[in-house]
Amino acid sequence: MTRLPLRPGHGTFPDDQIPNPSIPSRHWARVDGVVRRPHAESVEDSYRSNIVRLWPAGASVGAVDLVPGTASPSSSPSEVFGTGCREAFIIAGTHAAGRLTSREDDDATLLGLRCFLGFNEWRWSPTVTTSPDRSWVEPGALIRGVPEDEVADQAAYHGQAVILRWDADGLAPRATMQGVNVGDPTPTPVALVPALIGCPLRRGADGVCKAHGGGWTSGSREAYLAWRLHRSLLLDAFGCGVCQGEGPQGPDSSEHFTPSREGGWQWGPPRVVRGEE
Repeated sequence: MTRLPLRPGHGTFPDDQIPNPSIPSRHWARVDGVVRRPHAESVEDSYRSNIVRLWPAGASVGAVDLVPGTASPSSSPSEVFGTGCREAFIIAGTHAAGRLTSREDDDATLLGLRCFLGFNEWRWSPTVTTSPDRSWVEPGALIRGVPEDEVADQAAYHGQAVILRWDADGLAPRATMQGVNVGDPTPTPVALVPALIGCPLRRGADGVCKAHGGGWTSGSREAYLAWRLHRSLLLDAFGCGVCQGEGPQGPDSSEHFTPSREGGWQWGPPRVVRGEE
């Protein structure tokens, strides 16, 4: 399987900009049943290639990324949070219960998770987990100082079937309920690298991103809609050190399911029954 580049300058994307997503039209969804584009990588494999952005609250460093690789030894939580932190756990706050969700749904479940952590005074830091090509994002939280079984119980309560465990051996998926397949549970070695905080559509590189599509044909209008939706999603997740989020604003996203590890953008809010889209 060909690996996509993890960092700007290490791949073949033009100008380091990520590929524009494709949203199957409602018409073709009725004709051929394609409602969302699958990813080239399986969900199980995504747990070994995902990148985690951390904002370590109170730490002496800025935003950092956990990048999978062959680092030996693997970076550990103690390098960020001190020698007393031997393990940490990452919980996503989106796509609860494996549902197709809108931006509004994801905002609500993420807020619920983080409010629980704050109210119960758990030690946590905000995170965003993403694929190398940023085709999907999972804002969530990194938790430390809490036993794994308690973290898993709360993750399950908040609709998350998998957590990521980070220790000196690397990053590994852990199921929070029976019957969940996480693939190879062997930890993947990770390296801590300073986060690139430029344009999120260019995976943090400097320079302004380029719009896809326009207003000329139906195809170009659909491409522009997809670009605006994805730009807005990534701006909320990572921010932008180039334009600070100025420029075209994202359209109303209540009519779209957000991309996840299972697949890309899709038409139709959760309340719509398939076949009536």
